[in-house]
Amino acid sequence: MTNPTVVLVIASAIWIGWEIWLFVRDRRQGTGGTARDKGTRFLNVAAMLVGVGGAAATSAVQSTFFPGGRSETTFWIGIGIMALGLALRVWAVVTLGTSFRTTVETHADQEVVDRGPYRLVRHPSYSGLVMTCCGYGIAVQNWISLALAVIPPLAALLYRIGVEERILATALGDSYSAYMKRTKKLIPFVW
Repeated sequence: MTNPTVVLVIASAIWIGWEIWLFVRDRRQGTGGTARDKGTRFLNVAAMLVGVGGAAATSAVQSTFFPGGRSETTFWIGIGIMALGLALRVWAVVTLGTSFRTTVETHADQEVVDRGPYRLVRHPSYSGLVMTCCGYGIAVQNWISLALAVIPPLAALLYRIGVEERILATALGDSYSAYMKRTKKLIPFVW
């Protein structure tokens, strides 16, 4: 039998490693400037640390475990959702290529990308991040942890999406406005 704590630590380490790599990638490419970012990179990092850190810290509170207590099945469902979320985030980053940034910025020859996961939602990288957070909360099987893992990061991402969409609409013009009309923000066909 697999130790759930070890699996969760490994899954979390892979996730954290990916996020750190994105920051390093920006630095190596000479990107990641925060001039137009309105503090969203800092806010996202802080929300993730507070949210997921708080989720980890409260995960052992037995009074807020999911009904029926902890189960191996629910744990693996959570790990599966984390993996799917991270896979979606990676796919989104790879699809954008050098246009992906950890900050809100555009470059001179940037175009609207509407292939891969961007066919269905405008922000699949953020959708993947929220899925990963949700999966973490489900894996620890605690209502408080689930709320902490999802709500602060989602709130920070929604603020960032507002900032990002204003900048992209200005930089990319009518093509981005048309793209916004035909795609949803985070959840295909829903929102």
